[in-house]
Amino acid sequence: MKFKRLLFLTLIASLTILLVACGKNSDETSEKKVLKVGSSGIYPPFISVDDKGNPQGYDVEVLELVAESLGYDIEWTFAEFSGIFGMLDAGNIDTVANLIAATDERREKYDFSSPYAYSGATLVVHEDTKDINSIEDLKGKKVGVLLGNNLHQFLEKWNKENGNEIIITPYQDVSGTYNEVALGRLDAFIDVKITAASRISKEGLPLKIYGEDYLINYDYAFPFVRSEDNKEFLAAFSAEIEKLFNDGTLKKLSDKWSAIDVTVPHK
Repeated sequence: MKFKRLLFLTLIASLTILLVACGKNSDETSEKKVLKVGSSGIYPPFISVDDKGNPQGYDVEVLELVAESLGYDIEWTFAEFSGIFGMLDAGNIDTVANLIAATDERREKYDFSSPYAYSGATLVVHEDTKDINSIEDLKGKKVGVLLGNNLHQFLEKWNKENGNEIIITPYQDVSGTYNEVALGRLDAFIDVKITAASRISKEGLPLKIYGEDYLINYDYAFPFVRSEDNKEFLAAFSAEIEKLFNDGTLKKLSDKWSAIDVTVPHK
């Protein structure tokens, strides 16, 4: 009897060890969910890269909170902005974190999350400038833009429809463009107002925003390739952004990163 009891206990112990081992193996081999995000990495205060190569900024913190709530890790890919949407189209990334405007043209091709920021286009000019008070005043002037972004497209279209008199100068990297205006190499640079206000304040350059009115309003959201597979995820993603808006988290992040409140919807 003792032998049978010992054999029974040994079998139970062996079975328990086997089940635990199988459980660990299942957990260890389960695929971790990853959200692949593309960015230029050079559009402060929304995204930039610190000395250790880590992304930081308003877009980054919003995305990290959403991904954490949904159970995803973020895999970052940095490239020139002009190539980012090509990476999205090719499936190399899942979305873009670069303060992306949800324009009508983009909505024709991509599905967007709920907006996480609101602002519009403005002009950055030298603080002594008195002759640029509207977009009409840009005729004959040299104006910088970020190559391929929505503001570049907006200015090109307006220029074509109004005599092609603006000298448009595209830049791949916007990090030095404000200094170009300060040095007089550009008469103006077209940028998002919230970005402009933050950069002028932080960099201490002799610059100003041309006026209070936006050239054009934009809602900013995360773009995804339009597909049936993305619909359920995008709905959950948008619901998390709306939670962050409703509980005041977006406002706190805006206060942390931006010189103006980016969470106020357009009237």
